[in-house]
Amino acid sequence: MFVAFNNKKIVTAISNQPFSSKGNEVVEMEDYEEKEKLIGKTLEEFSKGKNTKDLKIAFICNWDAPCGISTYSKFLIDAIKPKVKQIHIFSEIQDKSDTQDVTYCWERGKPLQPMIKKIKDWQPDFIIIQHEFGIFPKATYFLQLLQGINDIPYAITMHSVYEHLDKTICTAAIKNIIVHSQEAKDALFKKGHNGNVFVIPHGCTKITNNSELWNIFQTPYCIVQFGFGFYYKGVDKALDAIGYLKKTDPKFKDIFYCYLCSENEHTNNIHAQYYNYLLDKIDHLDIKDNVAIIKKFQTEETITNYLRTAKLALFPYVSDPKNVVYGASGAIRIAMACQIPIIASNSKMFDDLEGVVPRPSDYLEIAKEIDEIFSNDKYRNKIIENVKNHIENNSWDIIADKYLTIYSEIRG
Repeated sequence: MFVAFNNKKIVTAISNQPFSSKGNEVVEMEDYEEKEKLIGKTLEEFSKGKNTKDLKIAFICNWDAPCGISTYSKFLIDAIKPKVKQIHIFSEIQDKSDTQDVTYCWERGKPLQPMIKKIKDWQPDFIIIQHEFGIFPKATYFLQLLQGINDIPYAITMHSVYEHLDKTICTAAIKNIIVHSQEAKDALFKKGHNGNVFVIPHGCTKITNNSELWNIFQTPYCIVQFGFGFYYKGVDKALDAIGYLKKTDPKFKDIFYCYLCSENEHTNNIHAQYYNYLLDKIDHLDIKDNVAIIKKFQTEETITNYLRTAKLALFPYVSDPKNVVYGASGAIRIAMACQIPIIASNSKMFDDLEGVVPRPSDYLEIAKEIDEIFSNDKYRNKIIENVKNHIENNSWDIIADKYLTIYSEIRG
């Protein structure tokens, strides 16, 4: 569709074919079903009238990388894509080639001007950015990004919200923020944020077959945890709980805890330190026969197989009072899709799952929850039912609609 507008940005003519209009500029734009109603409107009003199914969305993320943000992006994009005209991904540079839908055009901690130009040349209606401070570590370049896209509707998903004042240098400049919990939204306003903040829960995936696999672990008491090897994952608390159960209850003499410890090239040193720390703790607790730690980034398919074999998934994350993080765990939702009992923790990363899964605070409470789940079928089944209901209410299809609703709210 071709649109003519005058120097005051008022639409003067619209046609399906290229045409010239004396004294007016003619540009090609996305089609709109009720275009005849827009003559005399400003270009801004024209954009407001666009249906979401006609949208071109630019998506900024670290695409196809071994990272939870990348996984989140894939699920979200797959869900939004059928609902809009076009999505183009502007990704952090990987060892991959550009495709029709993906342009690898920026590096973390480096200037973002080349990406900004590519995005503006593509002329999106809406920009969605997936943010972590580790992915956009330098405020200088991040603020320049915000400046560069200021005239385009955008929303930035803050996967981690902190109470640190230095982080407000970035968050205060964002016009439209998406967070995963009310607690994260409250934390932003507590630190003086005055822009829009929208709460969209973390999406939940479904798998077609979550039936149990044959128990090759050969113990009825098998527990799996997975994720990147950081201290806040609380694996040491899990080990304390395993040691306590083995020592105090004969039925748990063969209990088995398997930690799939993922690694990322950006933080290999931290992963190595944590791994060695855990090995020392296993020795100290005398639970070598009850624990395995596998250092390797696993595919989602492999993780799902572990979960379908195990009898329980554990996420004993810890919160540092000096470094509180508000967010949501994507890993726990992979376990939820397998519909097995799950234990989380009182970490702020699980605030959105209050009342859905148990949230113990220390290793003794974790041990108590493990024992209750393995001993009480009614309790176990209640947790699984809670998980099923949460998945249904927060499917990726529902989450995609919430993202598109934000565009409508931003445009008025």
